[in-house]
Amino acid sequence: MGDFRGLFIGLTTIDIQYFVGEFPKPNLKIKSAPPDIIIGGPAANAAVAFAKLNGNANFVSSVGENVFSKLILDDFHQTNVDFADLAGNKIFSPVLATVVTSLKNGDRNIFTHNPEIINSEIDPEHLIETISPHIVMLDGFYPEFGISVAKLAKQKNIPVVLDCGSWKPQYDELLHFADFVICSENFFPQNAVNSQHTITCLQERKVPHFAISRGEKPILFYHNNCINKVKIHQTEVVDSLGAGDVLHGAFCFYYLKCNDFIKALEKASEVATFSCKYKGTRQWINFFHEGLF
Repeated sequence: MGDFRGLFIGLTTIDIQYFVGEFPKPNLKIKSAPPDIIIGGPAANAAVAFAKLNGNANFVSSVGENVFSKLILDDFHQTNVDFADLAGNKIFSPVLATVVTSLKNGDRNIFTHNPEIINSEIDPEHLIETISPHIVMLDGFYPEFGISVAKLAKQKNIPVVLDCGSWKPQYDELLHFADFVICSENFFPQNAVNSQHTITCLQERKVPHFAISRGEKPILFYHNNCINKVKIHQTEVVDSLGAGDVLHGAFCFYYLKCNDFIKALEKASEVATFSCKYKGTRQWINFFHEGLF
């Protein structure tokens, strides 16, 4: 068991990932190597990253009963993620993501869909009491359950981290409970069209600490009423799939370890960059060890 209890709530996906020499033009059939079938999802990948650094993590998502259930549960077991299923034993349609990744530079296109709405089999208050987490991270999926957990965490002074990949209506409410928001460059609240608009929006909502990850460009962050940057270490990128998720999970670990927003961002960015040296969302964990940087 690790020193910290991290609770992650959100999406699990089945990623079917093809690697191609270059992105196809319309109306072409491209032959590639057989695809990799791997487990993904923003909160799932973040939980795995946290577990790699901490020794274990707690994760709540919907898996249910389907042809991929065993594959998913085996992955969580192998990566030391303690899993609780919102879907229980119900038949549940998994979220599939088809990922086409360039072998030249790791760029990718993703085709996916939103999960089906599910009535939770888990009581949020019992979950918080049982796990007693040191930190909670949400990716915005399964909003009714996630909002309930975020409210309880706020009441108990448990830090709440939001992974904001793209704008979802539920962020209107979730942002009220956030201590830390880590956005992608594509996170645009209503009427926002660029990162400056996003910064203004988060400032207006009085989010105390937030950051915007921008791939290989420096991370923008807001701290003590100032905007600054975290430099990204350059590396040969093989695949950037899940790197943002790794950033979020690693941030949760390092924040608990050092209680410093900026240092946690810096360390987390190093782990996320390291993950880009390997294919898929899991290979990096076989090569990473603490003290590497």
